[in-house]
Amino acid sequence: MSKSDSHISKTAGSFLPAEYVKGKGQVRASLMAMLLFVLVLGGVVGAFVVNHQRWRKVHLEQTAVEAAFHDEASKIEQLKALEKQRNELLERAEIVTALKDRVPRSVLVGEIVRGIPDGVTLTRIDLEGERVKPPAPKEEPKKKSAKGSLTKKGIGSGKDEEKDKEPEKVLPPKFTFSMSIAGVSSNNDEIADFLKSLKSSELFRDVELQYIDNATIDKREYRKFSITLRLAPKADAKMLAETEDVRIRKSGFGIAGEKTVTD
Repeated sequence: MSKSDSHISKTAGSFLPAEYVKGKGQVRASLMAMLLFVLVLGGVVGAFVVNHQRWRKVHLEQTAVEAAFHDEASKIEQLKALEKQRNELLERAEIVTALKDRVPRSVLVGEIVRGIPDGVTLTRIDLEGERVKPPAPKEEPKKKSAKGSLTKKGIGSGKDEEKDKEPEKVLPPKFTFSMSIAGVSSNNDEIADFLKSLKSSELFRDVELQYIDNATIDKREYRKFSITLRLAPKADAKMLAETEDVRIRKSGFGIAGEKTVTD
């Protein structure tokens, strides 16, 4: 049997023309291809929609985070401004406190006279104050660029450097006070008692006996002495826990203390 006979027998069995059958197969294949294309396109569109929704959600979250960040940043700036204002107020308070005399001279003299034992007379009390110079600020080393110094020497570089410099901080003044006390006594034991009284005071530091020597006053023999001391850096009249009335008795050549009893 030839090929033409077999082809005729196949078409004769379906009773349809060969061109029709062939065209129908092509249409079916085209429909399948279109269906696959639509499915792929739908998948791509669906993925795009899902990704777009995710991106939009992320964008909304980012916007919310940025808004919260800006709110917190403004609060931080307010806190910095309040901290700066607080530091300025503290600096002013330190300056006012430094300028204020925390130990009045009457309290200072009263503390000295309170410790004068019987038989001791003071002939001189000198008080000297000296301002403590603050340490010089350390200069920061200038950074040198590897490209050379020509890039820094621009027209507006000097103005920019002046703007970057912070105003100098006004430091509260600090003072140190030293005292020299001279007097006479009938014996060395009374001088030792007076020295011990000064050392026990909360207001004084570095109490030292400079010398003891003989002296004749009105044809009477005395022991003259000199004591130096420093006022404590944080001395304050409030440091004195107890107060005691002391009457200053004037002798022929100095002052002496005389305690009074108060009810």
